[in-house]
Order: sequence, then C-alpha cells, then structure tokens
Amino acid sequence: MPLFPPLLILLLSVLPTTYSETLTHEDIQKTCPAMACGCPGANGFPGKDGHDGAKGEKGEPGQGVRGLQGPPGKMGPPGPPGSPGKKGEVGQKGDQGKNPGLFFSLGKKVGKKFFLSSHQPMSFDRAKAVCAQLQASVATPTNAKENAAIRYTAGGDAFLGFTDEEQEGLFVDRAGNQPTYSNWNQGEPNNVGSGENCVIILSDGKWNDIPCSQSFVTVCEFSV
Repeated sequence: MPLFPPLLILLLSVLPTTYSETLTHEDIQKTCPAMACGCPGANGFPGKDGHDGAKGEKGEPGQGVRGLQGPPGKMGPPGPPGSPGKKGEVGQKGDQGKNPGLFFSLGKKVGKKFFLSSHQPMSFDRAKAVCAQLQASVATPTNAKENAAIRYTAGGDAFLGFTDEEQEGLFVDRAGNQPTYSNWNQGEPNNVGSGENCVIILSDGKWNDIPCSQSFVTVCEFSV
C-alpha cells in the first residue's frame, strides 16, 4: 500500500491548525460577528423636554448703548385745582391821580348832547386829553342851539373841536368831517401868522381861528 495517501491526509489535518496559530492579534480585531459590523440605523425621534430647572439669580444690568428718547405721550386729564396761594405783600402807595372832573362845574344839555365846562385854561392838546379821559370830546356845535349852549357853558373864550392842521383853510372835526354849521366872526378865519389852526368860541358866540398852543377854557361834549 503506497504511503502517499496517508501522508497527504496527515498534511491536510496539520495545515488548518498551523494557519490558525499564525493569526495575529490585529487580524483577530478585524474580525467581527455579522450583526456587529452592519450599517448604522436611522436616528430615532427626540425625547420629551425635561422639567424646567430652578430660577436663576438676577443678572447684572447690561452695558449697551442707551436708546433715543421716545416722543412725548398724550396730555393727561387736568388735575384737581390746587390750594390758593398765600396773600402777597401790600404794594407801595401810588401817586395821587388827577381827576379832570373835579374842576368841571357848569353844564348844559341840548338834544342828545350834554356840555360840561372847566374854567381852567389849557392848550388844545391838553383839552383833547382831558375830554378823552371823561369818554368825551372837545365840543363841536352842529347848530345855533348847540353853539349857544357851549357859549353859556364856557362863560368865556373856549376851544371848539375843529382844526385845519391837515389842510390849511379846511377845518374838520376829530372824525375828519367838515362842519355843517359855522358862526365865524367877520374876517375869520384869517390864519394870521400862518399858525392859527384851532378854533375858539368867543363870549358873543362868534368863532375865531387861533394858535393851538394858546390856552383857553375847555368845554367837553358827551352823548346822552
């Protein structure tokens, strides 16, 4: 019986053992079960949120840039009235005023006009100011009855409320109206010396033009 077959069988039985003994530790690590070396699966759904933690301490204020001031808000409702303030100190005594009515004594009424006279002579500008303080005007007769009442009230030469200061020779009243009645003395008005811009009533009731700077009695005219 030849020796080759038994020898061949012996060699085949020895080879697996020898091969397994020659495997290194690195080779062993590279080997793994089929289940462990498969592809990773898909991610699962996220879990539920956990319970809120304890409230932390208040942090320090930030140091950011301060924003711009916003627009003013709407005006609120008015508040209740405040308490009255303390009474102020008494002021100094003023100068004694001048009452032009104190020296007016004689008066006369004609129609819807009342004429009141002062026997204190004064310039025409002063006469206008005195009458204005009494809410009146310098007397301006519009007919013979008013002219007679002014002559009676004046008791002497007195200013009338006509001037030609705006236009020489054109006498008008304070409203700029020309008189509808006149009683000029003979030869008047004559503007002697080129400065007679005012009018006076004489003791006989006649009119004469004179300088406004001269002083005569004042007769004020009131509407009633």
